[in-house]
Amino acid sequence: MAENTSVTAADIARIAQVSRTTVSNWRRRHGDFPDPVGGSGNRVLFDLDQIERWLADSDRMPERAPHEQVWERIRVTSTEDGDLGEVVADVQELLLHLSQGRATKKAVDRVATHQGGTDLAEAVRGAATTPDAARELSAHLHEAYLAALGGKAHLTPVPLARLMVDLADVRGAEVFDPACGTGSLLRAASEEGAVGLYGQEVEEAGARLARALVGLVPSGAPGRVRGGDSLIADAFDGRHFDAVLCNPPFNQRDWGADELAYDERWAYGVPPRSESELAWIQHCLAHTRPGGRDVVLMPPAAASRPSGRRIRRELLRRGALAAVIALPIGAAAPLHVGLHLWVLEQPEAEAVQRHRVLFVDTESNRGGGEDRRPADWDELRDRVGRSWRTFLDGPDTVVDETGFSRAVPVVELLDDSVDLTPQRHLPAAVPEVGPAQAHECVGKVRRRLLRTLEDTRSSVPGVGWGAREPGEWRMTTLDDLARSGALAVYRAPVVPVVDLDEGTGPRVLTPGDVNGGGEASKRLAEPVDPETTGHQVIQDGDVLIPSAMTRSGASKVRVAAEVDSGALLGNQLYLVRPDPAHIDAWFLAGFLADEDNLRRAGQGSTILRVDFRRLRVPLLPLEEQRRYGAAFRELHEFRHRLEHAREVANELGERLTSGLRTGLLEPPVEPPAGDEEAVEEVTGAP
Repeated sequence: MAENTSVTAADIARIAQVSRTTVSNWRRRHGDFPDPVGGSGNRVLFDLDQIERWLADSDRMPERAPHEQVWERIRVTSTEDGDLGEVVADVQELLLHLSQGRATKKAVDRVATHQGGTDLAEAVRGAATTPDAARELSAHLHEAYLAALGGKAHLTPVPLARLMVDLADVRGAEVFDPACGTGSLLRAASEEGAVGLYGQEVEEAGARLARALVGLVPSGAPGRVRGGDSLIADAFDGRHFDAVLCNPPFNQRDWGADELAYDERWAYGVPPRSESELAWIQHCLAHTRPGGRDVVLMPPAAASRPSGRRIRRELLRRGALAAVIALPIGAAAPLHVGLHLWVLEQPEAEAVQRHRVLFVDTESNRGGGEDRRPADWDELRDRVGRSWRTFLDGPDTVVDETGFSRAVPVVELLDDSVDLTPQRHLPAAVPEVGPAQAHECVGKVRRRLLRTLEDTRSSVPGVGWGAREPGEWRMTTLDDLARSGALAVYRAPVVPVVDLDEGTGPRVLTPGDVNGGGEASKRLAEPVDPETTGHQVIQDGDVLIPSAMTRSGASKVRVAAEVDSGALLGNQLYLVRPDPAHIDAWFLAGFLADEDNLRRAGQGSTILRVDFRRLRVPLLPLEEQRRYGAAFRELHEFRHRLEHAREVANELGERLTSGLRTGLLEPPVEPPAGDEEAVEEVTGAP
């Protein structure tokens, strides 16, 4: 029998939903708190059963649903065994047996082999008392597992999976996913009425999870998931399906180009070594029945790379490519690019060949830069679905949607580049305002720019500054200041972060935010307790320093303002917290931001890793520090105003250029002599 499960103080804090400090207080103040059973120092271990009994007896155990208790047991067990995926896969296989009304000794024993697994198996059996309860627990554990993996998981987010399923029209279909991961696309297909679910996954743990997930789908659709590399060791050779869904790995270099050079799946051309995605496209088509449909997630580069144009040309000529849909940036990993969906159909021998391809751009209406709105997946799914159904009803009669969709004749696409990027083929946007409104808008922007320039001119720093008497400052290092207690230096634990609209955890300030002067742009996927996780919460007056910089570029040092307060310190940042009784924050930041200072404290040839201990600042009295700090702050605010003026100037330039090009504005017959009237209007000058 396996030994009892042990937990750390951090585990206890998570179970009881309190801070780690609270757990330490319990140990000191309550004589009946369980004694340690192992470990030492900061890694003292306690028996989980004893802890749970103590929490329950002292009325400190929070109310938790059975599935939350099982997940907590899994997390503790996997911490000791070191492999979360294996533990979850074993539990999912046990749930599969329980959903079928049986719990084989083999399935129970497999869970029990883990440290503390006997108690985990009992918790699973206690929570999965009916087939429906087993399925609900399976779905919860799958979602919790993917959330725990964060950015490390190659997965298809649920909203995107539903869109892919809609486009494939899987109702009543046998569906295949040749790179199924943990089974997210297959599960989405089952929810939309698929009658058969089949998949292959190269990672064994993922294949086991997908196998259990397919067996536990509420619809009861039959299926099979096999392990192995789909391209090199096709486990479904010769099988054809009604629909294929696939989120393949991108940019593979070892996909088997040499040994598969003469493979019969390459009906549209032998994929170049650098075009693994086009190998996956043809693999999907090779497993599709005539008239069946494939929906494949693709990197945007696959639409235009010169090495793949011959295969793209053949897909078009033979009527296999039906649509290319540009997704919003961040729709799936990698999150920094806008991926594409390719919708393909296996041509039927006697069918009339399609002469048009539908192009859709879902990113164009979300704005750009800071104005970009989060994707509304319900609206996106509905609008893309309408365009797709309209296209299917009559490809030759579909009406173009400005900036969104267009059905392009195949003959227009068969040029030298065979570029399938949707943005290239969409109709140009028509101005939404008339000449009068455009002229009024330009006037407002001009006046705003003139006011900004006037504010900047009136506050140019350097007035009253004098020449300092020659002499060297006495210098000290951050390391010495930290040892003296004048300041403290922190770094963040390395954790994955997500975009603001993709997580529920606290905001995270990144090096990009510091260098770009923006607010916190990321967040953690889930809420955390900084006291138990080691995260550092930023406070007003903290000094933030990137820990890495390029030799050719400048890094910025930032004094945290009110807008930064409450955000967590991100990876590759130092946080310096000065004691205001000894160090002025703006004085400190001003000297630390010196590029020579940063480079002298850096190591590396191309990327410099900054060693904070070697950063140097002058030793000055606090009053002198405040005088220099005020000057550094004045310079910072001046640069900020100039940056704002640059942004307004860019906006004015774009509006004037657009007005000229669209015919809404016209230049004067005689060039103006100056801007006296506008200056008068802004400044009130006579």
